[in-house]
Amino acid sequence: MKTNRRQFLRASSTLLALPWLETFAEGGSPTPPKRIITVCTNFGLYGPSFFPSTAGADYEMSEYLQVLKDFRNDFTVFSGISHPDIGGDHASESCFLTSAKRPTQPGFRNTVSMDVLASQHAAGATRFPLLTFSTLNGSPLSYTMTGANIPALTTPSQIYAKMFLAGTKAEMEKELQRLRSGHSLLDNMKERLGDLGRTVSKHDQQQLADYAEAVREMEKQLVAEEAWIHRPKPTVTDPQPTEGYPSPFADLSDSIGRAKIMFQLAKLAVQTDSTRVVSVFIRGSDAKPPINGVDQGHHDLSHHGRSEEKIAKLKIIETVKMNAFRELLTGLKETKEGGGSLLDSTQVLIGSNLGDASGHGTSNLPILLAGGGYKHGRHIAGDVSKNTPLAKLFVNMLQRFGVEAGKFGSGEGTIDALI
Repeated sequence: MKTNRRQFLRASSTLLALPWLETFAEGGSPTPPKRIITVCTNFGLYGPSFFPSTAGADYEMSEYLQVLKDFRNDFTVFSGISHPDIGGDHASESCFLTSAKRPTQPGFRNTVSMDVLASQHAAGATRFPLLTFSTLNGSPLSYTMTGANIPALTTPSQIYAKMFLAGTKAEMEKELQRLRSGHSLLDNMKERLGDLGRTVSKHDQQQLADYAEAVREMEKQLVAEEAWIHRPKPTVTDPQPTEGYPSPFADLSDSIGRAKIMFQLAKLAVQTDSTRVVSVFIRGSDAKPPINGVDQGHHDLSHHGRSEEKIAKLKIIETVKMNAFRELLTGLKETKEGGGSLLDSTQVLIGSNLGDASGHGTSNLPILLAGGGYKHGRHIAGDVSKNTPLAKLFVNMLQRFGVEAGKFGSGEGTIDALI
């Protein structure tokens, strides 16, 4: 097919809203853009059912990995991997994508998260540099360069509307006015920060400098939003999700049902090139989930204390969760592009900040990486007593995404066994 310059320019505004099209790839090369999806489930995954007992390419699949057996050559499973010096408790959630140390200590300050660093590399190429989702009450996963938490999107209908529904002319003008007002507000803030900086201590001056940096990042994002606001949004055939019954978002206890909806939105987000970086936080619930065979709360079961009865019920919940993750991989693999599949161009990481959820242990984390064009099909087993830094895997992922990084957080260099 021949496409002249006039035809391309006439269609350019529409092309910006479509999924990646190999016809218009740079230099005619049918290479899709690279993507990253990260998933953290904060109540862990029961180790004896997750980790294989043998290493290498001929490893025997564990109980949970049997759920993904058809994807054996599409993922790598890791053991003996964690963030060093994190410490226990659920506070480790905030360090899953950053590897910042000791979150429970007074004065703790987080560092940039891997998803944010990746999104900066792709900034401007998509409507949203980063989308961070949570099944309930926000997410502790994503952090700016100055360590500020990025609020997560938690309402599926609003996420869908943000990505795919076009507003009226009046609504678009209202949104533009909001952005313009934001600009003037930030300008005023910078002036006041400059005046204040001359009267405070050196420590406070650094705090103000960090805050000013965050303000500048906000300005860049506001400008990007204004540039995209007149460009048409992509269209999809999937219906807009709701929060009303029988949606899982009408049931606070149905964290896995909620995760399935967020997974579908994540898949649509990368498929339509609305973003190239998505993070999903699966927040467990204290309540009993609506799953047959489970009559106790999820949180209580995660603290099983080696009770066989509790472990049996916990495994029911986590098998359902692994099946939800399987649906995400299926959707990505069945979506074809560039001579391959969406899974081939998308690195999908799932894991937990807790290795032993029963005792809030943060070593030997359950970690699985799928897709992204790696040579998969192996269990990379590290030392369970002297763990490999998980952030080294993040260096692999950032490099594969195109970021020139030799180090990230507590990880220096890559996991060389991951080809």
